Formats: sequence, C-alpha cells, structure tokens
Amino acid sequence: MPQFDMIVIDPKRAKGQNIEAHEAGKPLRQGGGDETYRCGGCKTKLLVNVDHHDAHGAVIKCGKCGKVNTEPHHH
Repeated sequence: MPQFDMIVIDPKRAKGQNIEAHEAGKPLRQGGGDETYRCGGCKTKLLVNVDHHDAHGAVIKCGKCGKVNTEPHHH
C-alpha cells in the first residue's frame, strides 16, 4: 500500500479553500482504497487506505502539529 507525505503549505495560501480539521489520534478519513497520506510535518497518518480521488485537492490541518497540508500529486 503506497504512502505519501503531503505538502505543508502556508495557511494564507489555502485562503478560500475548505480546510478540513483532523483530530489527533485517528485518521480524518479511512477505507475504500489503498493509499495512505501522512502530514508533511510530523508524519501523522491523515488519510488511511483511501482512493486517490479522496485525496485530490484535499487541504487538511493536522490535529497533532497544526500544520496545513495539501495532497502531493499535483504540485
């Protein structure tokens, strides 16, 4: 199962986008696929066993370290 580190971005860059809030201790979303996405800062698993389209365009604030992440495939 492939794992990807997300890209940490400046929260100002995410202005106008829906920033999803991750809760420390559990993934934001899981199931339905075979890809796992980790916080680019602290490597916490944010999306576990999801399809690629579940991560496409995602902007997630890590509940553990507070960094804002975006998916790595289109940057």
